[in-house]
Amino acid sequence: MRKIVKDLVLPVAVAVTLAFVIQASIAKPYEIPTNSMYPAIQGANSTGDRAPDRVIANRVIYKLRDISRGDVVVFDPTAGARAACSEPGDVPFVKRVVGLPGDVVTVEQVTISQTNPDPALRPGGALAVRRVAVPNSYGPDGVREEPLGEGDVTYVTYVKTAGESAKRPLIVDAAITPDYQANFPTVPPGQILVLGDNRPGSCDAHVWLERGAEFTPDSNVIGQAEMIYWPISRVRFLD
Repeated sequence: MRKIVKDLVLPVAVAVTLAFVIQASIAKPYEIPTNSMYPAIQGANSTGDRAPDRVIANRVIYKLRDISRGDVVVFDPTAGARAACSEPGDVPFVKRVVGLPGDVVTVEQVTISQTNPDPALRPGGALAVRRVAVPNSYGPDGVREEPLGEGDVTYVTYVKTAGESAKRPLIVDAAITPDYQANFPTVPPGQILVLGDNRPGSCDAHVWLERGAEFTPDSNVIGQAEMIYWPISRVRFLD
């Protein structure tokens, strides 16, 4: 009996204990219930026949480095943000970090023009494409890309970092084009500003702005969304 405990029961108990320790302190899985980060991370689709992505959050990374602009983070929303999104309970949110302390973030209406000083906003440029979720922003199955030409109007997210006089467009590959304008205050110390990649279908800082809850304390960040681990067909590391 002692040999069975030593050779079988004890190793299993140790393995289970280690699994709980790793989940609590290093990595933790989360199911993504919404399409706010579509297409990078998928929630259920409009017909309900698509399983939501499940992601693993790296809980250690921000003990080793600071949060960076562009990171996809899992975090506990503020009470104001949760109320604005009508999200009860304690389910964490997943968004992309757009603004860091000292940054000024705006979402502006821009006309595509060959004379635009930014090549990304000229015909054929990286931002001269309107990306629309289909069939809708809340349960999309795909993204329709509409090339924009001279004189076409789009919406662009700009970031002016502390100490710089010029704002720069934030380019996130495959992100859905915003359909709104927004002017955020300067991001305060110890706070971040987050937006979903599916801008029209994301309850994020542009919605929370109306409640004065546009910023998220960096202490609320649980970790970086590291990879999609389920469904199997969607397994991949996140940028």
